[in-house]
Amino acid sequence: MCTRFCILSRSKPATDSRTSTGSGSAMKNFPELEDFIVKRDYVGALTMLEFLKHEGNTDAWADVWSAWCWFHLGDYMQALERYQRVQAREKLDERIADNVAIDIAVCYFYLGMYKESQAMADKAPKCELKTRLQFHLAHKLGDEESLMRAHSTLRDMPEDQLSLASVHYLRAHYQEAIDVYKKLLLDRRYKRYENDDLNWTKVLSHIITPGTYMALNVYVALCYYKLDYYDVSQEVLGVYLTHHPTSTVASNLKACNLFRLYNGKAAENELKQISSEQHTFGQDLVKHNLVVFRNGEGALKTLPELIDVVPEARLNLAGYRLRTREPLEARALLEPLQATSPLHYILRGVVAVSLYNESGDDEQIKLAQQSYHLVGNSASECDTIPGRQCMASFYFLAGQFEEVLVYLNSIKSFFVNDDTFNFNYAQAKVATGFYREAEETLLTMQDENMRSSFTFLACLCRCHVMNKDAHLAWEICIKSAGTPDSFALLQLVANDSYRMGQFLVAAKAFHMLDRLDGGPEMWEGLRGAVCGCAQMAAAGRPNASADLREALDLLKGHRAHPRADQIVRPITRWAQQSRISI
Repeated sequence: MCTRFCILSRSKPATDSRTSTGSGSAMKNFPELEDFIVKRDYVGALTMLEFLKHEGNTDAWADVWSAWCWFHLGDYMQALERYQRVQAREKLDERIADNVAIDIAVCYFYLGMYKESQAMADKAPKCELKTRLQFHLAHKLGDEESLMRAHSTLRDMPEDQLSLASVHYLRAHYQEAIDVYKKLLLDRRYKRYENDDLNWTKVLSHIITPGTYMALNVYVALCYYKLDYYDVSQEVLGVYLTHHPTSTVASNLKACNLFRLYNGKAAENELKQISSEQHTFGQDLVKHNLVVFRNGEGALKTLPELIDVVPEARLNLAGYRLRTREPLEARALLEPLQATSPLHYILRGVVAVSLYNESGDDEQIKLAQQSYHLVGNSASECDTIPGRQCMASFYFLAGQFEEVLVYLNSIKSFFVNDDTFNFNYAQAKVATGFYREAEETLLTMQDENMRSSFTFLACLCRCHVMNKDAHLAWEICIKSAGTPDSFALLQLVANDSYRMGQFLVAAKAFHMLDRLDGGPEMWEGLRGAVCGCAQMAAAGRPNASADLREALDLLKGHRAHPRADQIVRPITRWAQQSRISI
């Protein structure tokens, strides 16, 4: 925000009010506007300004300072209205008019009205703030030519370098932003602000650029957060919170770190101290993050109104739609904006996979692979956890499960109790033949929706069979009887058990399939499984005679297959001759 109104005229000198006649110390201790400004008590400052206006002060500077306070409270619309009121005054001082023009442009920028901001900035005289604003506008409007032109005009001064760092951050160049911030911190480490008699210029410079640049610790912490170094972010953030424990921005970032490091409950507890309605600044951000910390609770009520306010709101609402199995609604949210952030690309990939599962459209798989590869192969994301997850997803869709495990193994320690990660990890283990590890991973999962899915049951059944525990797979088939996936599950268990020589379970599964379907393949499978039980008995395997007896019982009864006697009789005769009890 522009700070050049510090030398505007006052209705009367500051010394007059403090030494004017009056009764005793009450008048001597009567606060001045700068007392509130120094303490960042913007509500108090506004109250003082309203009092002065009530007392008949109609100078332009009162409205200017009102606008300035509203801006710092985060109410940019109120600030804009005040500045426009000043601009509409007749016989306005030229210096004030110039300053108000650029301040209106800044308000438009903070309201997301970038074209209006650009138009107003063009009318403002050339100044350092205008240069920085045009740099940010070029980024927001996607004008790369103007961005590079504005970049070339930035100077080696703190304000310009801070703008450069912020655009690095917005373009996901987090390490470059950290480098700029650290350089500024090192440059200012031994420079202290000289706290002598305050004048208006020093009041504002003290607010905006304190000598130690303490606020840069928040920006560095935010970059580390974006790089997934949550513990480092928390450590850096602690430096600032020690001096400013009630900071909305810093407390919100701390809550986000706690969410990543621990859980939503810990994060929500941190936010409670800044979620009071008496605070204006940052309330949209707080409301948004509370939805995230509560695992989507209240998403449909809160996020739609924040779509054009908090950038992540649109993406998180799309994510919520995906979780509630509404991929078309999620796609509708994502399509209006061109994907620029890793999260946007990731969501686009997940939407494409979901649509493929519903429609079988191969183009959706291609779009998903493209989205995942763009993130996972990018220089800024390749070594991050989301980047490695994206590469794992890319290879998963391509069926290259050995490569999937390379990436998932590298980040496994971060997802010990994450059911979604464990599900994908187990599937890759099954596909590469690591059945024991896959089974152990599947059994740790707690999500009932995942545990009841066909993919989960199929993977677990295959693991049981391959680990010589086919009877456990048969128990799953019994429990799943009557469900839409029961037939496919029986086929999987029947064929896997047959291949692994676990013939009794294969016989039970083929017998059930024969009763359900009656096709020739089912009978042939049943016949082969019974003969396999006889072969195990002939080889003298433990419990083989009991298995053979149970297998033969499947072929008997009033619903027996017409050709069952062709199997039962010769096996029974052979068993009697071999003195095998069946």
